[in-house]
Amino acid sequence: MNTARHTEFAEGVKVTYADILSLGESNQRIELFDGECIMTAMPTTRHQRVATNLAAIIKRFVDGKKLGVVFGSPVDVVLSGVTVFQPDVSFLSHERSHIDDGKKLNAAPDVVVEILSQSTEERDRTFKFREYARGGAKEYWLASSENKEIEVFKNSKRGFQLVNIFRAPDILNSPLFGEINLDVKQVFE
Repeated sequence: MNTARHTEFAEGVKVTYADILSLGESNQRIELFDGECIMTAMPTTRHQRVATNLAAIIKRFVDGKKLGVVFGSPVDVVLSGVTVFQPDVSFLSHERSHIDDGKKLNAAPDVVVEILSQSTEERDRTFKFREYARGGAKEYWLASSENKEIEVFKNSKRGFQLVNIFRAPDILNSPLFGEINLDVKQVFE
């Protein structure tokens, strides 16, 4: 089971991104949720297959249209000094490339994809959902390998709104990637 470990530097003290950087490079995935340090176990092979498949399909589309850059995890997305995430897959358009300083993204990328797991689903659907919407992500995708489905949300003045839930044999086309023609079945093979 993929369990998360919560670590506090001191009772009641919020951890900052600078605190995390002071630890040096690590093989551990570390995210900050409003100053709370969350360390999760490394993803399962099933999780990584889904993430790799999605990243490859999105990258082919993005490269073909010369739209921007696709990142796989881990890449730090700094939304504030005390909120830092590492999305499973993300897309950054050329128009917003200025948020990439070569080490991290200093705002939410255009598209964020999280692969749901038992230990992360609640945070992915609540805190990350809210913070990525506030941070300006245009789309938020939640992929469930268990249900073999991808939920696509579009940002609006009211936060993320569900566009559609795509399941095999559906072909996913999102508002931002209108003609990506992503075969959902291929993602979960």
